[in-house]
Formats: sequence, C-alpha cells, structure tokens
Amino acid sequence: MNTILILLGKIIIKISQLLNLGSGSTWPGHVALLLNSKFIEQIIDKNKKMKIIVIAGTNGKTTSTALLKFLLEKSGHKVLTNNEGANLLNGVASTIIRNCDEFSKLNYDYAIFESDELNLPLLLNKIVPDKILILNLFRDQLDRYGEVNTIATKWLSALKKLDEKTEIFINGDDPQLYYIGTKLSQKVQYFGIDKKLMKLKDVPNDVDSIYCPVCLSMLKYHELSYAHLGNFYCSKCNFKRRDVFDFSKVKINYPMKGLYNVYNTNAVLLLLGIQNNKWLGQFTPAFGRQEEIVYKNRKIFLLLSKNPAGFNQSIQTVSSMVKSKANFLIILNNRVPDGLDVSWIWDVDFKPILEVANNIIVSGDRLYDLNLRLKYENTKNKIEAFEDLSKAIETIVNKTKVGERLYILPTYSAMLEVRKILLGRKLL
Repeated sequence: MNTILILLGKIIIKISQLLNLGSGSTWPGHVALLLNSKFIEQIIDKNKKMKIIVIAGTNGKTTSTALLKFLLEKSGHKVLTNNEGANLLNGVASTIIRNCDEFSKLNYDYAIFESDELNLPLLLNKIVPDKILILNLFRDQLDRYGEVNTIATKWLSALKKLDEKTEIFINGDDPQLYYIGTKLSQKVQYFGIDKKLMKLKDVPNDVDSIYCPVCLSMLKYHELSYAHLGNFYCSKCNFKRRDVFDFSKVKINYPMKGLYNVYNTNAVLLLLGIQNNKWLGQFTPAFGRQEEIVYKNRKIFLLLSKNPAGFNQSIQTVSSMVKSKANFLIILNNRVPDGLDVSWIWDVDFKPILEVANNIIVSGDRLYDLNLRLKYENTKNKIEAFEDLSKAIETIVNKTKVGERLYILPTYSAMLEVRKILLGRKLL
C-alpha cells in the first residue's frame, strides 16, 4: 500500500513542478494520509537508525530548521527537512515521500520536522523524536489556535506522554515554556540570551505570558528582552528563571540580524553542541526571513512579519539597518495561513519604521485596515495604498534608486506572493 502511495506522491510532485504549481510540498502527503492515516509512523518505523528532531514555536521555526540542517551537513551528515515551511502533517508526509525510495527507505542520518503550534501534539502522536526544540510561544492566528494558554496546555500534555529518551530544549526566557519544562520527566535543557542584550525598559503591548503560571500573580523582570521574554521572577511564589544557558561566555558570530535570531541561533547551538558555531558565518537565511532578492538592480530585503511579537522584532531589525531614509512595502493578508483575524496589528509599534521611512506603500487583502492603523500613529508620512500587489511592488521599486535597498514586510501568504512576483515561480 505505502509503495503505491509513495509512487503516486512522487508523480504529484513532478506534475506540480512541471506545471509551475509549486514544489508539491503538501498535496502528496494529503493524499497519502487520506488513504492511509498511519503513513507517517509506518515509514518512520522502517527507518529506526535515522534520528528525528522536531522544532516547534510561533516564530523562528523555518530559520532554526535551516540553520540546524546547515550545521549538521557541515558536520558530514545527510539531513532531510520539510524546508518549504510545510509544517502540518501533510507537509511532513510530503517530505517523507519526496525523500524516500519506493521501498520506504530514507537514506538520511537526520530528519528535522518543523511543526506549527496546533500540529505539534498531532505529530508527537505519530513519531517519537530524539530531540525537541521549543523556541517560543506568542499570540498567532487566534481564530485557529486560540490563546497561548490553550496551546501551552496541549503541548504539556503531549510532551508528558513522550518516551524518556527524548531530549527537550526549551526557551528558558519564556515563562510559560519554562514552566512546561519544570513539569516534564525527560531531560530538559533551557536556552536563553545574555542578560546584557535584554535592554527593554518597559513591558510592551505584545506580551502574552506575564502572569505566573504557578500562582497567577503578575510576573516581574530583572531584565526584559522583547515581548514577554526575559529574566522573569514571581515575588509571590519564587517561580523564576534559573539554570538557563545564555551563551554569555561564548564568542559567537551571529549570522542574522535581530534579537530574535540570537535566540534561534543559541537554541540550535545548545541542541547541537557549542563547538558547531565555527560555520555560522557561512549560513544564508531561509526564504522570506531576511532574504535579499535583487530585482531590477534594487536590493529587496524580505522579512516575514506575521504576529505582534514577530512584527515588532522585524521593525526593530530593519529600522536599525536604515542609515538615513528607506522605502517600505507592508503587506497584510488574512488568509488561512495568516489567520483571519487582523486585530493584532494594533499591538504592533510602527513608529520606528515611520521615523526612517521615505516612501511607504501598503497592500494586501486588508490594506485599508493597515492604512488606517498607520494613520493612527499621527504620522506625516505619505502612505499609498494599492489593491494590486504587482502594481504596489513595481511602484515602490521605481521609487527606489538603482543599487539601493528597499524593505518588504509581508504576512505569510503575502510573502509567498511577493516571491512569486519577484522570482517568477511558486514555492509551495
């Protein structure tokens, strides 16, 4: 049965590529799981020598997956990943189909599967990973996921059921995730960042977990990184951040800009072992995540921005890169991959962009919501709105001088559209 499903899936992949319909990263797996719900676990069971790593979190999954794959390959290992960001069960199944032969053999040392928040318990019901990396937990797609407490409860239940052999690596600067780690019997290690990098003075609007998960009192911070990440403590019950490896005594040449990428890098290095940092300088960011695309002799810096915490970090990153003034295209969609609710844009601080912006264009399915949000900043910037994304891109490109860099900040589905326009091909 699985042999037929694998061959059928490979045919679907070929057809998708030939017709430029995408890379076939979801449909082959969708068909396989429809016809055999145990497809994933049956194939994995036949490849027991292959080590499995699962990466979960709201932000940074694709970047961390790409970095981990890069460093493992530099160490001489063969690695497969669901590297197009297809992080539901159908994406995992499609990845397996793409990389195995008709006899269900996966000739790899490691499989790295990134998983979205809601999918993680479903994936852990099918496979027992050797290692799990949990990056963070922020508000995202509330219409689909619910609040972060709902997700945290589901994660804790799923992780508790895992075999003792599974090593778990958790962001120790996230109070909700740190609490999960304290409730697990498996070996748990916590990563974080150097306290010297925690420079936020006040708790921002994009926080999600600022109440003590033990006694429900308001958490306090000695130092604050961003959102609700930092050196937290509870003055009522003594719940606090401790035993977190923050890399403060390790010299690291971080390959990507932004504080959130310091977290991603530290997470991967703790999982692998610090000695693997010698290749970091050669790493290229994953698609849409600080990806630079040259288009009509303009440098387009593409940075996925899809929820309050992530968008605020994107804004901090690009505003620090701009030396004088720059052009920006901001795109807001509300399709299924983005989440239907766009009220979260009111928790994004757009001021740092407006202060360094020369021209600002907005587009996307919800461009008028975005336009209104920007106008509420009482900005003097002229903001242009284009319903046609292609026209928006051409306009902002024409306003940018040859050789200059412009910045595009899109939500997820918008990022895929932008890459299709700029590169002439679909990704998924």
